[in-house]
Amino acid sequence: MQNPYRWDDLRFLLALARTGSLSAAAEQLGVNASTVGRRIEALEGDLGATLFERTPDGTAPTAAAEQLVPLAEAMERAAHDVGRLAAGFEAEPEGTVRITAPPGVASGFIAPALPGLIERHPRLRIELDASIGYADLTRRQADLAVRASRPERGDLIARKLGTDTYAPYTSRAYADELGCLNDLNGARWIGWGPDLEHLPDEQWLRQYVDGDRFVLRTSNIEAQLAAAAAGVGVVMSGHLLGLSRGLAPVRLEPGFEASLPPRPTGELWLAGHRALRHVPRIAAAWRFLEDAVADLATATGWRSPGD
Repeated sequence: MQNPYRWDDLRFLLALARTGSLSAAAEQLGVNASTVGRRIEALEGDLGATLFERTPDGTAPTAAAEQLVPLAEAMERAAHDVGRLAAGFEAEPEGTVRITAPPGVASGFIAPALPGLIERHPRLRIELDASIGYADLTRRQADLAVRASRPERGDLIARKLGTDTYAPYTSRAYADELGCLNDLNGARWIGWGPDLEHLPDEQWLRQYVDGDRFVLRTSNIEAQLAAAAAGVGVVMSGHLLGLSRGLAPVRLEPGFEASLPPRPTGELWLAGHRALRHVPRIAAAWRFLEDAVADLATATGWRSPGD
């Protein structure tokens, strides 16, 4: 019998145990569902035991699989430790750095600032994941993450990049047309789609804006900002995104603005694995992200962490 305890085999077991379906495990591993099925069947043959039962909802681990999962997780941690040790052998920043950030942040200030990073460190290669979902840094799904909140779990290090207050933004032409508002229903509005209607800025708006004043709803931030820039309507945005896109703030009459409750605020955090923090390529990307935010804060008047 071949040695069944190779990490390359057991990572398929871990993925299926964590996701509960062949398709989800395949997506996590970057392979086809049929490949996951074949590798699990081969592992079951090597072990002489059934590891997963097929159910109407996907797959369920058997007792044998449940006993193997902690051992496989220990191997996973060991594999990551080897990777971190090897990464520590770098003398200069080189190789790939995986950065994950919300879509608006990724396209609004990280991507436009990348030429400076590549010029400074030409042997770096960046993988930029622009997604709403959070990548798991402890499982090395990304090296660095820019997030709207401080991570609560894992051996991570985090730094607050800034705090922002949401405000109404639109094109310069439409802002001039609106003048100084004393009623939010006096403008056309752009809001989030039903899947993101729970967000604080959307909830705040719904208290003061009638539903028929929303001329566009979309859960894509880039579509919101592009529509606002085209004069479709007004969007609630932080300074970071609004001013970086060339949008103009909508003026509110002082008395009317004072009558409104405080607008929602947002934070921006930079996080990474503690063990990787001083690896040259990670350290270079970390400094780049800090500098990119500081430069944008200077250009737009965005609030810094010390404000």
